[in-house]
Amino acid sequence: MRYDLGRQLILADRLQNSSRRLGMHWLDTFWPLDIRPFALVITAVAQTCLLAAVEIGFRRGLGPETTRQVAHVVGAASVAVLPLFLRLSELVLLAAFFTALLGWTRARHLLSSVHGIRRVTVGALVFPAGLLLAVLLGWQHPGAIAYAALVLATADPAAAVVGRRFKSVAWPVMGGHKTVAGSLAFALVAVAIGLLMGAGAGDVRLLAVFGAALVLAFIEGSIGYGLDNVPVPAVASLLGTSLLGL
Repeated sequence: MRYDLGRQLILADRLQNSSRRLGMHWLDTFWPLDIRPFALVITAVAQTCLLAAVEIGFRRGLGPETTRQVAHVVGAASVAVLPLFLRLSELVLLAAFFTALLGWTRARHLLSSVHGIRRVTVGALVFPAGLLLAVLLGWQHPGAIAYAALVLATADPAAAVVGRRFKSVAWPVMGGHKTVAGSLAFALVAVAIGLLMGAGAGDVRLLAVFGAALVLAFIEGSIGYGLDNVPVPAVASLLGTSLLGL
């Protein structure tokens, strides 16, 4: 028994040393897998309660576009603070769990508050993956993760609402179209978030804030089917660390 335990410890040490030599720092984070069941379950239950709440709202008369946007805003905004309380391995498991849950409910024609919209989109299915990618790219930079999460939470819905309500020049994208009004709304909200985050950090980089907002608005305005939910937070996280100094 002692021999087996000693052999396992030697193998683990060799794996960690190999990962360092190869620059695979993420292996160090996940070896050994550092999970706190209580924190993980509490967070999962809270996020599931959000889905339950929007489903109740849908069954009481709210339209699916409204309930879907509520889930989008609250769900993404919550990720702005989750890295302050959860470990990276726990966030990975959460993203995997909710991706599976959303995929299962869509396949079973459940959770109409999220999946019941008429337009074809996979935005809900890739939503956890986009936020997880932002976390992975911005890990050790909670300000950049918060910036990415808040841009997805607020600028993206603002573009959708303004784009539907105001007629403007439009262009086709895969699965639909985007508008000048929607992209402008996205950029303005992203600028506001960048300014607020910079002010909170004590380092407002005005040109960088506008530049980041324009890059993100271009990405959002170029991709349809809800697939922009992946690159928008990921690129925002990178811009948060490289340009905004968050």
